[in-house]
Formats: sequence, C-alpha cells, structure tokens
Amino acid sequence: MDLLKEYIPYYLHSMVDMIGEENFLKICKMYGGTSIYIPVYKRATQGLRNEAILKEYNGKNIDALRIKYKLSNRRIRDLVKESKV
Repeated sequence: MDLLKEYIPYYLHSMVDMIGEENFLKICKMYGGTSIYIPVYKRATQGLRNEAILKEYNGKNIDALRIKYKLSNRRIRDLVKESKV
C-alpha cells in the first residue's frame, strides 16, 4: 500500500521518514488508538551501557569508568555489586 504523507498528520512525517511506510503502518495496526510510552534514548540504552561497564570493570578502574560513562563512583560500585547478586 502506498501511503501518501498528505493523508497523515504533519507531526508524524518524520516518523514515517525514519522507520519507513511499512513499519509505520505496522505500528498503526498494533498500537493505533492507544497511548504508548517511548523512553528517552539514555534510558533505552542503559542496559547496554551497564553491560559494557561490567565487562570493562577490573576492580581497579572505577575512576576511569566514572569519567568514561559520566557516572559517580558510587553508581559504578552499585552496578558491580548488583551484578553479583
């Protein structure tokens, strides 16, 4: 189906451009008429960041990780501690 942008609200044009017409229509079919929450990028990628921190952690590099990931020493320590539970 060829979707003409003139038939959809202007504020959705950038979404169609980003994900394509086919995916836009799939989202409309699945979620049309409902409210959905889309997390901010930082929250959506937090799990990947935490995984990277744990892989890089060697017990002596908390300060380097703090600087690289812009977190506090405390947060790095908490991530390490939570991963061992």
